[in-house]
Amino acid sequence: MKGAKVTAIPKRESATDFRLSALDRLSAVDAQELVLELPIESIDADPHQPRTEFNEDTINELAESLRRSGQIQPIEVREADGRYVLVDGERRWRAAKRASLATLRALVRFEPGTPDDVLDRQFAANFHREAMALVDQARYLKKRLDKLGSAAAVSEAIGLSVPRILNIVKTLRAEGAAAELRDSGITKDADTIGALVEVQKHDPAAAEALVASAKDKGKLTRKEAQDAARTAKGKTRDASNDDADDEMRGATARDFSEGRGGGRKPRPADPKLVVLLACDGTELQRANWNKLSRQHGRARLSLVATTTQPGCVLVEFGEHCEPFSVDALRILDARYETEKTA
Repeated sequence: MKGAKVTAIPKRESATDFRLSALDRLSAVDAQELVLELPIESIDADPHQPRTEFNEDTINELAESLRRSGQIQPIEVREADGRYVLVDGERRWRAAKRASLATLRALVRFEPGTPDDVLDRQFAANFHREAMALVDQARYLKKRLDKLGSAAAVSEAIGLSVPRILNIVKTLRAEGAAAELRDSGITKDADTIGALVEVQKHDPAAAEALVASAKDKGKLTRKEAQDAARTAKGKTRDASNDDADDEMRGATARDFSEGRGGGRKPRPADPKLVVLLACDGTELQRANWNKLSRQHGRARLSLVATTTQPGCVLVEFGEHCEPFSVDALRILDARYETEKTA
């Protein structure tokens, strides 16, 4: 083309010296799908990454796998101040450094979203791989709760159900043996930790014994923890009743000795909140609901335990518990009731 003005592209030492913004202008390739071979020394960990705990043994195993088989899946990075910051793949990056690799293939995010979007994606990636320590999960969700103001807003941003978010955050309150179990990595189930918190509150010695047993076996099931919680609460209730009986017997004895007779009335029990439910779900759900109601008793919302099944809550039918979808339930009544005494 005679007379056309041509602007030469500046010569670069290698393709990896290009900034993503330049490549985006020069290439028809969608920047969101752009994969580059990046020098490891140009990649930094994200200092705000929600996950802080990494198992050194598994990183050593991954390093050996990288030496033998090479990199199978690219990491994910974003540009920041002329360098690259990890979005996903910190374990692979750590293992590659340990394996003395010079480069890593990386998917470069040209528009990764807001800083909170990036952190939410990092949380989700680690959470759904079950690779994230429970305490890291709880701290991050608490941080998002503080910023967004409600569990519903966090649920919308991250995709976890509101009950599950609240249940995980509650594990931050764990103390003593319950905190020890939470931080041990033996279980990442928030319901199990929540049940152990109840054991710790009512019977610290039983909680310590349960954690010691869990360390020996390498596991603690939710049922074991919930059974222990019921036992511990039962002992506290029995002890409280014994104290009340002793108090009543002493008061009665004083009445007789002082000539007032035995007309003292027993102290009424404390009322408890009861949320009665009905099922408006599918025909199969309603049939199961009616069967459980006939076998075990009226349906009430469990106020002491939840379920890890997304979008579900735990329903009590007498002594029997079963998870049901929130969308299938309707609240009939919520009232305070006092347990009848024999």
